[in-house]
Amino acid sequence: MRPILILTKNLLIEQQLQSQLQHLNYEVLCSVELLNQLKMSVQTMKDNEDGQRNFKRKLLINYQAIILSETISDNEIQELVSNIQLTKQVLLRKLVEEPGKKEKERLKDLGIFDWILVDNSINSLREQLSEKLSPYQGDESNIIYLYQDEGLTNDVTQLKRSLSRREKATLECLFNSHGKVVSREDLCTHIWNEAPSNSRLSQTSMLIKKIKEKMGKYGFNGETIQTIWGEGYVLSKELSDSGLLMNL
Repeated sequence: MRPILILTKNLLIEQQLQSQLQHLNYEVLCSVELLNQLKMSVQTMKDNEDGQRNFKRKLLINYQAIILSETISDNEIQELVSNIQLTKQVLLRKLVEEPGKKEKERLKDLGIFDWILVDNSINSLREQLSEKLSPYQGDESNIIYLYQDEGLTNDVTQLKRSLSRREKATLECLFNSHGKVVSREDLCTHIWNEAPSNSRLSQTSMLIKKIKEKMGKYGFNGETIQTIWGEGYVLSKELSDSGLLMNL
């Protein structure tokens, strides 16, 4: 069975859907980076139309379904859909309720003819997928799994690989605090295993800044690490509860 791809701008928002899909035994890739690559290929298509179409086909050929998150605007979807040629995949817009007549017409104008409702039970999700994917599940030929060969792994994995040893130690300390504020001094002591100095405290602040930048790059948007002035730092409740930072 081929994987399901979720294109999004925010990985944390997709955690519930990803968890439900995995519970139903689907392999899932949830990616911000892949969305950015597709958008970039659309922008450069004028220079090499055939090459860019072939590039996008290679990016998407491995997936039986592509789910477009609600974090992607209608204008972005229209541009993507008009330049993506899908032959053996189903394209689904992620919605929270059944669309009315006007909404269906709007989706049709965007090039979207099917959708998936995620504000429902896992049983409902199972039946929706069974209905929508059944026409495509008989053809598993010529599957190359390019995302393994070309490094298109889950964005969480890419984030973990990009972190330095001290950045990992910083996140581990914050994660292990279980939602409690960690003072800058305690964090500094944990990272360098020595009494905090002005230089080390400054380096700790820079580590927090670099981690936030990397998390933003890989789809962890919003205040993932909150600064509590006069007290210290704390992971956002959403990120802490997600468990994504376990086993750094």
